[in-house]
Amino acid sequence: MIKLLHTSDWHLGKRLFRLDRGEEHALFLDWLIQTIKEESIDYLLVAGDIFDVPTPPHSALKMFFDFLGRLSKETDCSCYIIAGNHDSGALINAPAALYDEHRVNVWGKLEEIPKHWKILKDKTGKEVLQLCAIPFFRHYELSQEMESGEELLGQLIKYFENPPNKELPKIFMGHHLFGMFEAAGSEQVVSLSGLDSIPTKALTPYFIYGALGHIHKPQRISRDPEINYSGSPLQMRFSEQHEKSVQILSFDGELKITKKTIPFFRELLRLETTLADYKKDLKELKSSSPLTPQVEVILHLPAPQVGLTDEIKEQCLKQGVELLSLIPVYEEKEYEQKEVRSLVDLSPFQLFEEFYKSKYPDESSVPDELKSDFLGLLAKANHASDKNQDS
Repeated sequence: MIKLLHTSDWHLGKRLFRLDRGEEHALFLDWLIQTIKEESIDYLLVAGDIFDVPTPPHSALKMFFDFLGRLSKETDCSCYIIAGNHDSGALINAPAALYDEHRVNVWGKLEEIPKHWKILKDKTGKEVLQLCAIPFFRHYELSQEMESGEELLGQLIKYFENPPNKELPKIFMGHHLFGMFEAAGSEQVVSLSGLDSIPTKALTPYFIYGALGHIHKPQRISRDPEINYSGSPLQMRFSEQHEKSVQILSFDGELKITKKTIPFFRELLRLETTLADYKKDLKELKSSSPLTPQVEVILHLPAPQVGLTDEIKEQCLKQGVELLSLIPVYEEKEYEQKEVRSLVDLSPFQLFEEFYKSKYPDESSVPDELKSDFLGLLAKANHASDKNQDS
């Protein structure tokens, strides 16, 4: 029997606003090493987007190479990695001379067809499966001609038609848009010269499993053959409230697939509430993640409220969570349409009044104190202008 683990979209080096995700990634990679040991995984498939940007910070690079070192020393697992659209293929290919001794194979860009195939053996050395690994690519990498999406699809299929062994079952690993999928909202849009998504029928005649990357929500997009997006291990945004997981493949003449849930290492919580209910709703927030949960509050308000952000931050801290994002949503009200006047017809103070009313439509007039301050500043400005003219 042979066992594989399918994961993708790590996005090492990722930040969410001011939040560095490094601690979460470190805990995930620890969990992954432990899972590989517990499940006796023979091959780890990483379907692209190792890093969040093509030039990742040194801390992300160190985390990646430290993981590969641990994988090599602590397990017998071999690792197969493709570049995603966020990765620099040249960067992850750079240490190629060192990869072999650590049982690591990396595909950073499209090459000649045979180089994209690998034979997978079981612990006895018997050839069991073969893998076709295709990193993220752009249309000009398939063809120098300005061909249509259908013609480029034909060029891609040539990679599928030439395995090293015609008899062994085949699995596919790719990083692109395939089939009908549900996006998480945190992915970049990629297409193939007019093809919004590569149809799963392109894979169906050749493979018994498709290990996909790019879409951050774990999902099956085909049952026969099994084609899955493993999804990202972390919540990339607050909108991603779905479960995260990896796929474990067991093959012993027949393919069996199980999903293993990834724990939330730092939960991203989203709360939509009102001015009347926010205190009660904040008290009901619960999370058991080991790192301090981060909260996004969508707050419906009749009008701006001074000091409310600090109050919500304080309330969050009492609950053991941290406010990372506050989105005020103001109620829409109907107001009498005012006569539109040309700006040149308005005095500076009338302009100020119009601006104030547009910002605070519920206020009947500019407060006396603010009015006095503005008129004082206006007088100073006029006085300075007179002195400049006299000189």
